[in-house]
Formats: sequence, structure tokens, C-alpha cells
Amino acid sequence: MAANMLGYDKQVALISGAGRGIGRQHALFLASRGAKVVVNDYGGGLRGENGGNPAPADNVVAEIAAAGGTAMSACNDITDPAQVKAMVDATVTRFGRLDIVIHNASVYAPLGSFQEARIEDLDRILRVNVHGGWNIVHAAWPYMLANHYGRVVVTGSGAGFFGRRKDHAYSIAKSALMAFTKVLATEGEAQGIKANLVGPIAWTENSKLQGIPPLMEHFAPAILVSNLVAVLAHEACPVNGEMFHCGGGFTSRVFVGETDGTVFDAASMTPEAVLAGMGAIMDTADYSIPASSDRSGAHLSAAIAAANPAFAEALAKAKHGR
Repeated sequence: MAANMLGYDKQVALISGAGRGIGRQHALFLASRGAKVVVNDYGGGLRGENGGNPAPADNVVAEIAAAGGTAMSACNDITDPAQVKAMVDATVTRFGRLDIVIHNASVYAPLGSFQEARIEDLDRILRVNVHGGWNIVHAAWPYMLANHYGRVVVTGSGAGFFGRRKDHAYSIAKSALMAFTKVLATEGEAQGIKANLVGPIAWTENSKLQGIPPLMEHFAPAILVSNLVAVLAHEACPVNGEMFHCGGGFTSRVFVGETDGTVFDAASMTPEAVLAGMGAIMDTADYSIPASSDRSGAHLSAAIAAANPAFAEALAKAKHGR
């Protein structure tokens, strides 16, 4: 490997949903650069049915071994906390550590109107996409804390960023992962743990069934997502708590911003005043990007203090414990 190439020697990566599609590509790519990879895949259908088939994970492990890499197969159900803990413990027992978690596993529901949507689909998708991510990171977290180091990469979606027409349950689940990533980043930062999220666009069996345009077969291979994921999974990762849209060679930052807004006093804030001030409330000429709800709260307090001297005085006294 060239001296300037990002390498993962001695690093151990656990990747969920790595038996097929984008997850498989992540596993092959990190292994090709020296990582020891745990290939987790429950082997079910693309909608989460009929799990328990070890073949997808075993096949990827065989590919990695044939190329000279090191990998371990894990046909564990990530919706089951006990199975996830057993998988993580087995990873550390075999390799001595766990440095990287890439939560890629995902299921979806058929596209349709909200009137036709079923709560059962929402429950099923949340169990894999959200509960599964929680379970894996929760099991890995003590090991990362003990090592004062870790990299967590969560697979989101444009559907989670912006909402996807006729894809309600999937959009909701992927949106939840945005907040999950932000919370992990805030809590882990002081311990050397970074968490970031990627909303990928790639041609896979799953994305075909979700309506990705056919032309993307030739222009959006999964490797173009794996290049970004590799940066976020590396020791040199320069960001924390960030979100990215990535596919076909395109990469952008996605963020939740807050406008400068408008402050009304208690006497003048009426529905009519809010309606009249909506232009200023909505104006995006100036905005902030809070890293957490605490930062957003500080922004709100500062805005109120600037417009209300009594609040500013009370806030100053509270800060100084008086």
C-alpha cells in the first residue's frame, strides 16, 4: 500500500448488512486496505423476511479471504440485543478490539400512498434500521470507551433528510438515525469517538426496488459511497456529527440550520404578529448550524437577551449562580 493511502492495519470493523449491496462493498474495500472485518448479515429478504441464512455473510468472508484479507462471518439478528452483544463480544474475543462500527443494514416497505401504509411496516423497519443501529453501537460503546477511540458510521438516506414520496416508514426510520448520530457524536467526542452519517445513492437490488432510476446502474456503483465511508471510518476523520449525501461521485454536506428568526415580546406576540413576521422568521440569508440542542438553546437565549434587557440580566445572574 502506498505511503499516502489511508490504511486500516490493526483496525477491526463491524459492518451490519454487509452480505450484499453497499455493505458488501464497504466490507471488501476496508478489508483490501488492511482492516479485519466482521461481516454481519442475517440473510433475510430485502424486506426483512426469512432471516437466519448465513450464506450472504459467508460468501463475502470467502471473497475477502480469497483476496488475502481477514474477516469473520456473523449471521446475527441485530434486532435482538442478546444476539448483538454475543456478536460484539465474539469480535473482541477473536480480534482483541473493535474500532469501527458501520451500521448499514436496512429494510424497506413497498411504495404506496400514506392511506395504504401499514403500521406493521413502520414497526418492522424501525426494528432493523433504528433499533438495530442502537443495539450494535450500544454493545460496542463500552469497548470504544475503554480504548478512548472509535468510529461510527451510520447509513441514512435522502429519504430521511428530505422525505421521499410514497416511502413513509422508511423516511421516518432514516430520519431517526440523524438524531441518533448527533447524540453519539456529542457524547463520544470527549472520549475520542466520532459518529457521522452517510445518505448513499448506489445501484443495488434494494435501491432498484425503491425506485432508483435505471440509468444509475452505470453511474452509481457502491464503491463511490465506500470512498466517503472509508474516510469517516478512519483515524484521520476530520469531522464529527456530520451528515453527507453521496452517490455517483457527488458528495455534499447535509445540515439542519436555524434562521436568525424574530423575537416578540409577551405583550406584542399575537397570531397576527406572527403572521406578519413570517417573512423574517423564514429568511435564510443568515442562519446558524447548531451542533446539538444545547447549542440551539443557547442561540435562542442569546436572541431573546438581545431584544429583552430584563431577560439578559436574569440570564447573566443565572450563569453566575446569583
